Amino acid sequence: MARHKTRQNAGRNIRLADQIQKDLAGIIQREIDVSRAGLITLSSVDLSPDYAHAKVYFTVLGAEPAVASAALNEKA
Repeated sequence: MARHKTRQNAGRNIRLADQIQKDLAGIIQREIDVSRAGLITLSSVDLSPDYAHAKVYFTVLGAEPAVASAALNEKA
């Protein structure tokens, strides 16, 4: 029984991570200046099992990763 519940939660975790990635991508597109931070692409989102924390992985083109990270943290 617990095994089945774990599988169900894993699917939910993936769906929530995908939704967070889509929402963040839209926010980044509207809020972050491309000339300053470069073109930021979200690679993936990992959620903790209790959904309390998320790790967001990104790549950047046209700027240094540290500059893009600073721009993202500034808007967070």
